[in-house]
Amino acid sequence: MQMNEPGAPVATVSLDDAVTDHAEEYVPVGIHLVGSVPLGSAEEVFRTVAGTVGDRLRRLPDGETGPRSDWILWQYPVFSSRPQFEVGPPGQDSYRTLPTLRVRGGDAGAALSFDNLGYADAATASYRRFAQLKRDGVIAPHVRFQLSLPTPLAPVTAFVAAEHRAQVEPAYEAQVLVELVAILAKIPADQLAIQWDARLEFAMLEGITASWFGEVRSGVLERLLRLSRQIPDAVELGFHLCYGDETHGHFVVPRDAGKMVDVANALASSLGRPMNWLHMPVPRDAGDDYFAPLASLRLQPETELYLGVIHVEDGLDGARERIATARRHVDAFGAASDCGWGRGGSAAVQELLGLHRELSRGVPAADSCAGFEWPAGVARIPDEPWTKADVHEAGVAYDNVDEHGWYSNLNRIVDSLAAELKGGDLLMDYSGGTGILLDRLRLRIFDRQVGALIVDAGAKFLRVAHDKYQDDPLVAIRLLRFIREERRLQTLDEVLEPTLLERGVDVIAVANAIHLYPNLAEVVGMWNRALRPGGKVFVCTGNLRNPRAAPGEWILDETVWVINDIAEGLVRSDPRYAHYRPVLDDTARMQAHATTRDRVFLKPRTLEEYADTLNAGGLTVTDVGEETIVADVTEWFEFLAAYHDAVLGWVGGTKKLDDAEPTAEAVADRLAIMRAAMDTIFGGRQTFNACWTYLTCVKAE
Repeated sequence: MQMNEPGAPVATVSLDDAVTDHAEEYVPVGIHLVGSVPLGSAEEVFRTVAGTVGDRLRRLPDGETGPRSDWILWQYPVFSSRPQFEVGPPGQDSYRTLPTLRVRGGDAGAALSFDNLGYADAATASYRRFAQLKRDGVIAPHVRFQLSLPTPLAPVTAFVAAEHRAQVEPAYEAQVLVELVAILAKIPADQLAIQWDARLEFAMLEGITASWFGEVRSGVLERLLRLSRQIPDAVELGFHLCYGDETHGHFVVPRDAGKMVDVANALASSLGRPMNWLHMPVPRDAGDDYFAPLASLRLQPETELYLGVIHVEDGLDGARERIATARRHVDAFGAASDCGWGRGGSAAVQELLGLHRELSRGVPAADSCAGFEWPAGVARIPDEPWTKADVHEAGVAYDNVDEHGWYSNLNRIVDSLAAELKGGDLLMDYSGGTGILLDRLRLRIFDRQVGALIVDAGAKFLRVAHDKYQDDPLVAIRLLRFIREERRLQTLDEVLEPTLLERGVDVIAVANAIHLYPNLAEVVGMWNRALRPGGKVFVCTGNLRNPRAAPGEWILDETVWVINDIAEGLVRSDPRYAHYRPVLDDTARMQAHATTRDRVFLKPRTLEEYADTLNAGGLTVTDVGEETIVADVTEWFEFLAAYHDAVLGWVGGTKKLDDAEPTAEAVADRLAIMRAAMDTIFGGRQTFNACWTYLTCVKAE
C-alpha cells in the first residue's frame, strides 16, 4: 500500500491494501452506514446488518430507531419544553414547517439551560445490546459501536429564530458535551466510534442558511474542531458531510465536492488527533466535474474515505458508473449511500444492504489471536453435589446486584483486566461468586480467547454461575469446601489439578472480596503459588480504610454496624416491635448474633495492612488508586436484604443459632427495621458516596 504523506494529495487511503489497475473494475473496500436504518429496534438493526454485510463493516450504528428515526426532529420537544422559549408560527426558512422558537424577553434568556437530551441514554442502551451480540458472535470482534451525533449547530439552526440562535447555541452545546462525557464514561473507548453529522454547516457554506457568526467557513471549522477535540484519541472519530437526502430533497445539489474537500483538508490538518473516516455524499448524476476536487483531498494515512455512490433508484449500474468515475480522481475508497436511510422507509433496507454487499469487498480480517486450551486432565466443572442442587434464592439475589449502580465499582478493574489479558491467558476470578465480574469482562473483551476459572467458597453462588457457564468451554468453576473437622476451607492446591497448577494462572482478579479473608496471609500465599512468574493480581474493594478517602465517603460494611445500633433503639422504642425486646437483654444471644455478623461483615482493615500483607507474600503492590462510587440507598438495602440473617439475625432468630427458621412475619419486620434504620442513617437521601480502592500487584519474574 502506498501511504499518504501528511498534507499530500490522496493517492490511496487505508481502506485498500491492494490497489488494482485502473483498467480493471474497481471494487470499493468496505462500506459505511451513515446512521439511520428504519427497522424496529437497535437489536433488529444489529442483527440484520451484521448478518448481511458484517464482513464489510468496521463500525455499526444502532439505526437511530424509534423517536430518533427522523434525525434531529426528536430534539424539538427538548427545546420547546423549556420555559424560556415561546412558540411562534413557522418562518419562511423553518425546518420542516415547525413552529419557530423564540427566547422570552427579560431575564428568561439568561437562565436558559438544557437538561437530559436523550443522546447518552440512547447510546448506552444500544451499546449494552451491541456488546451482548458481539459477545455472542453475532457481530464481528473488530466492529465498533458507531454513534452518529448531529452537531449542536443543527437543532439550534433548525428550531430557533435567527435572532436568538447566538444566545441559545452555548447552552445547548454545553449540554451536548455533558452527554458526551456520560457516553465516554459508559462505553469503552476501544469499542466506540463517534460521527459528527455536519448538515446545516454546509447549508451555511452554500449560502442557503444564514449564520449568526462572522466568517462562515471559520465559524464552521471552529465548531467542528471544538467538538472533536473533546473526544479522546482512543475513540474513533469520523464526519458525515451532508447535503440532505433524496427523500426530503437536498437543500442544494452540490456542483462538485469542492467545499467538502476544503473542510476535510482543514480538519485533517488541524484536528490534532486522528480522523478515522470521512463520508461524502455523491449525487446520482455526478460526473468528472463533481469528483475532480477529490484529487486535491489531503487526508492523513489512517483516514478512510467513503463515497455515497449507492442510490437505490438506479441500483448496481448507476453505482458502478459513479465508482468508475470517482476512481479516475481518487484511488481508494469505500462505498456508502449518500445519507442515512431513516426517512426512506423499511421496505428499501434489504435492497440497500444487498447493493452495499454487491458493490464492495470485505474489510481485511483482523489478525487472529492465540486460542485457549485447558491443560490435559482438567475437568472444567467437577461432578460434585452442588452442581445438581436447586438454585438458591440468595444466589439469584446476589447475582442481581450486577444491575445496581454502585456496581460501577467494577468498571476500573474490568478495564485493567481488558488491558492486561492476552489471547491464551488464564484468569482466576477468586471469590468470583455468581460470575458477575466475568459477565462484565465478556462484554469488554471480544477479540481474544481467555480462559476463566471462577473460585468461591459459596456453593449457592457458584450454582448460579454453573447455570450461566456450564456450556462455555473457556470457563471452569471450583468450589472451596469447608472441612468441618479441620475448621478450614480447602486450598487451591487441593482443588486444582496438578497440570493446572503446573501451568499456573496469568492474572488473578479479586473483586469486592479481599476484606472477607480473616487470614489474608494464607490466601496471598495461595495466590502466589498459583500465579505464573510476572503474573498480576488486581484487587478492588469498598471495605478498607483508605487515608485518601474524601470526607463523607462511607466504608460500605460500616453501615451494617450502624444499622444494628439504630435497630436496637427502634425495637426498644416502637411498640410494633416490643416482642423482640427480650433478646436485647440476653447478652450471650446478642453476642452470638454479633459474632455471626462479624464473620460475614468483617471489621475494616487499613490500606497499609493490606499492602504490607501482599508485599510480604511475594506480591509487590505497584499501584494504588481510589474512586468515589455513588451508591443508591435502595439498591444497597436490596443487597443487604440478601444477608438479613447476618445483618439483623437477632430480630426473629436464625436457623443456625436458634435451631428454627424465622417466621415470615419476623423476616418482614427485620427488613422493615433495616430499611427504617437506613433512612435514618442517610437522612432520607437517595444516594450516598463510598470510597473504592484498587490495588495492582505483581509476582516477581
